[in-house]
Amino acid sequence: MLRRDICLLEAEIATDRLILRPTSFIDLDQIFSKFNERVTRFMFPSPARSCVETASFIADSIDGMVNRTNLQLTILRKETPNQFAGCAGLHHLESRTPEIGIWLAEDSQGLGLGLEAVEAVCSWAADEIECDYIKYPVDRANGASRHIPESLGAEIEDEYDRITPDGRTLNIVEYRICPDR
Repeated sequence: MLRRDICLLEAEIATDRLILRPTSFIDLDQIFSKFNERVTRFMFPSPARSCVETASFIADSIDGMVNRTNLQLTILRKETPNQFAGCAGLHHLESRTPEIGIWLAEDSQGLGLGLEAVEAVCSWAADEIECDYIKYPVDRANGASRHIPESLGAEIEDEYDRITPDGRTLNIVEYRICPDR
């Protein structure tokens, strides 16, 4: 639950190498082109089949920010002015147990940017929301993504299978991150 009356559409988080700002329609082409089958291999959603599907995702994200239930951020790399790196979301803000999700474009993977982005969002959460912990669900086979919560001291708290809309089975391990870490 948000601690104060803030406009999520104006939330911006900066780190040494990144700027995380609310996702908007100016990100449509980048999200559509970079959220591909290789990126989504271990994720619940499938790549959008058209720009219309990506636009729907962005519209839903904006609605979630207006309704204060979802913070959807576009991740930009500072080193190359406004280079798109991916997206991060903090979902179910009305809950005591919100959920974080992240994906990085292929050219931004393996550089520690995922950990940097998740640390930044968790730090923002420590200041802005009241929660017991933040859920971080990830497919068991996704070693790179599992490294992120493990680097933050989180441990597996739950395990379950999840069937994706395109019929794949994900073997989810769910970490719980304390936002003050």
